[in-house]
Amino acid sequence: MLSNNIKGQSKRIPTPPMRPPAPVLPKMEGCLPTRATATKKYKDNLIADVNDAINQGINTTSPISISVSKYNPAVVNEVISLLNKSGWDVTGLNIDGIGSYSTIILS
Repeated sequence: MLSNNIKGQSKRIPTPPMRPPAPVLPKMEGCLPTRATATKKYKDNLIADVNDAINQGINTTSPISISVSKYNPAVVNEVISLLNKSGWDVTGLNIDGIGSYSTIILS
């Protein structure tokens, strides 16, 4: 038989080491952070900035100027459409040298 010809210790095939466990992500507002929640938080920050500017300029006769240079143009466009639906007149949009919005002017 074949087993009679085997001499010495049996060889064992080594197994690769186990992978370390996946990192646990911090929870944000009761759920895991995702691109959607990050985008919502980003947009909410812009809306808060717009609300602050409106509250400061509500009893003045001059137009309300809101700096939006730190925000993505797509998010600024969404907020502009929300302002238009709410009855605000966006009378001006200043664009900087690289094509991003720098200021929204409301009246």
